Amino acid sequence: MTSLSNLLLATCVTLCGLHAGSARAAELHRDDVLGTSLDLRIDAPAAQAAAAQHAALAEIERLDAVLSRWRADSELSRFNASSGPQRLSGDLRAVLRLCEEWRARTEGLFSCRLGTLAQRWRQAQESGVLPTREELRALASAAANAEVGLDDREPVTRPQAVVFDVDALAKGYIIDHALAAARAAAPAATAIGLDIGGDARYWQASGAGQPWPVGVADARAPRDNRPALATVALRSQAIAASGHATRVYTVGRRQYSHVLDPWSGWPMQFAPSATVVAPDASSADALATALSVIPIRSGLELADAMPDVAALILSDTGTAFASQRWPALLVATDGAATAPEQLVIDYQVPNLASERYHAPYLAMWIAREDGSPVRQLLVLGERSRYLQDLPQWWRRYGRDDLPAIQGIARPTRMPGRYSVAWDGRDDRGHALPRGAYRVQVEAARQGGGHEFLSVPIDTGQGSAFPTKAQGSGEIGSLQVLRP
Repeated sequence: MTSLSNLLLATCVTLCGLHAGSARAAELHRDDVLGTSLDLRIDAPAAQAAAAQHAALAEIERLDAVLSRWRADSELSRFNASSGPQRLSGDLRAVLRLCEEWRARTEGLFSCRLGTLAQRWRQAQESGVLPTREELRALASAAANAEVGLDDREPVTRPQAVVFDVDALAKGYIIDHALAAARAAAPAATAIGLDIGGDARYWQASGAGQPWPVGVADARAPRDNRPALATVALRSQAIAASGHATRVYTVGRRQYSHVLDPWSGWPMQFAPSATVVAPDASSADALATALSVIPIRSGLELADAMPDVAALILSDTGTAFASQRWPALLVATDGAATAPEQLVIDYQVPNLASERYHAPYLAMWIAREDGSPVRQLLVLGERSRYLQDLPQWWRRYGRDDLPAIQGIARPTRMPGRYSVAWDGRDDRGHALPRGAYRVQVEAARQGGGHEFLSVPIDTGQGSAFPTKAQGSGEIGSLQVLRP
């Protein structure tokens, strides 16, 4: 069954500490579980570990029979084929309710109502004829506007316009329940890790051993032999990823992402990929899918607004954007600062005399001494036409990844004093070694001038702050200081 194996590319690496060295650790590997592979590790007495393995596999098989859209005999398939009221199991009702909750939380950008659209794209793949945008938009609108009632214990009637496709969170839901079944069967267990096709949830008894080190693959182009982008340390947490590269609709000679825009029905273009850490697997699964549809800035804000959630988003060409909690999960690499420098950069948009004043487009980033960029801090201005008037920034960031830049750009600002912070990390959240860097600021104004300011800073121990600089045109004063 391939449907529940959505593009989840975080890869578990060799375990350490208690998990790697425990004499009573039991490991199980199975292929062809939910259309992919399963790895289960349990630190428990042998008899309990065996019981836990059996319980986890049984729970996966039970829920597969409920939630699979690839099995004609599943409860979900029967419900999608029905036209009258149906009494749903608690699990199917719970998953559909989670789908609707996530749909509301993302203002419709995450949706499990897209089964009809997916069917239409599969038909197009078979026939080689693209559907019209008007047809897709009508199908998407009908699904979005349908009334779905999921009252407890009441029969549920599926709206005619909606075919439910719960793949975006079903595997996470199954993992959560399989891990709970394993825990119940092994009350003396101290740690359990369950990975299905890269979606994973880990559990530890309080105070038990070291965290689980988990390698994060590039969700845009997963390769088994590629080094991990990062390694995160997880305790009782789940991880999931979603991307667009490896699952596509092929129509004629062109390929289209399997991730569909819920409003237009058209496959997403230039869409980001995301890896998410959350307290449970269904949340990680759903949010990873949502972040591959939501504009990058909005996706980061959503992740930051949710307790105990962290995310790494990669744009279509690989530009990285880390949520606020992501860096705290990273395993330090050799040479990285253990306590990265925290700096505040105060900058000024000067008040310039002009017959018709336009607020400047402005970009700010951190670079090494040789000019190579390490962290993008700020982009002001949302029209690509004028962003190209920032040539230094454009060559380093914007030119190769404009959709991502538009996803994080903020409106321009009128004259005044403003501040941004730098936490001493690069775009992927890794702590940078202390040393010499540059604060690069570039501004351009319609009907005005252009200015580029490069301010050297040193984050080494004993370095003097504040560092001050003064622009001469489109950039006013700039000050870098420790908070």
